[in-house]
Amino acid sequence: MAAKHDLKGKTFGRWTVLDDSILTDKGERKWWCRCECGTERAVLERSLLYGGSLSCGCLRRDNVAAVNTRELTGQVFGELTVLSRAERQDRNGGVWWRCRCACGGEYEVPATLLLTGKRTHCASKVHGGHYAHTDITGQRFGRLTALFATDKRGERGSVIWHCVCDCGNEADVSYNNLMYSAMQSCGCRKREHEQSLHTYLTHVDGTSLERIRSRKVPKNSTTGTRGVYLIRGRYVAKITFQKRTFELGSFDTMEQAVEARQRAESVLFEQAAKFYERYAVLATVDPEWALANPPRIIVSQQEDKELLVQMLPEL
Repeated sequence: MAAKHDLKGKTFGRWTVLDDSILTDKGERKWWCRCECGTERAVLERSLLYGGSLSCGCLRRDNVAAVNTRELTGQVFGELTVLSRAERQDRNGGVWWRCRCACGGEYEVPATLLLTGKRTHCASKVHGGHYAHTDITGQRFGRLTALFATDKRGERGSVIWHCVCDCGNEADVSYNNLMYSAMQSCGCRKREHEQSLHTYLTHVDGTSLERIRSRKVPKNSTTGTRGVYLIRGRYVAKITFQKRTFELGSFDTMEQAVEARQRAESVLFEQAAKFYERYAVLATVDPEWALANPPRIIVSQQEDKELLVQMLPEL
C-alpha cells in the first residue's frame, strides 16, 4: 500500500516528522517523529492528520501542570459552584475540585472538565446525566459486542455495558471507553500481542529492534549522520532509547561528535539486539521462565556523558 500523504518535515502539534513511513501488521502507516522535548517514536499517520496525537505525552503533562496552578474556589461553571480543592487526583496528577450543584448536591469534578466546559452540573438524574445513553445493544467495537446496559456507572457517570468478546470472555465496559477510547477487546488482543513479541523479536522493553538496527539517515539531517546536529556552530551528539534522549556532548568537530554517537550505539543498540536474541532463544525453550523474567534494559548516564547499561535478567 503506497503512502497517501508525504509528511516528511511537517509538524503536527509538537511532533516533527523525520523519516519514511512503515506499515504495521494491520496495514496502517506510521511515521518516525521527534517531539519538541526530544523524544522520538513512530506515530500513526491518522493520529497525526486528525489530531489524535500532538506530542509524546509532554503536552498533556504541561497542560495538567498549568491547570493545577489555577485557583477555582468561588468560581461558577454552569450550575456548579466551586467550594474547595478535593483531596483526590486523577492518574495524570490532575487536580479535582469539590463543587455544589444548583440542585443542592455536592460533587467532585476534575479541573480539566470544569475549565473546558465539559462538566456544568452533577450526575443527578435531574440533569439527565453527563454522557449519552444511546442504545448500543448488538453493536460491535472491535472484538466486543454490547449485550445490555447495566445499572452500574463509571467513575465519571458513564453507563457500564455488559459485553461479550469474540474469544468468549464477557466484560463490563463503560460507554465512554467503547465509543471514545477505542477499546477493542476484553484484553485478549493485548495478550496476543505480548506473546507475539517473543516470536517476531520486534521489541525489547519498549524499544523497536528494527529501528535501532536501522542506519538510515533522516533526509532533513543537517550533518548526514543520525544523532548528530549542527547547533550554533557546534556539533551536538544525541541518542534516543526507551523514549529517553541522552545528550552525548557538544564538540568542536564533526568527527568527535560522530565518534561519541557511534560509541553510544555500540553500548545501547548493539548490546540490546544481542541481548534480546539470546533472551528469545531461552524464552522459546522455557516460556514459564520468560513470563517470570521479562526482559529489561536499564540505562544510566555518568557525569562524563558515558552510558551504563544493565540487562535483566542476567543470561
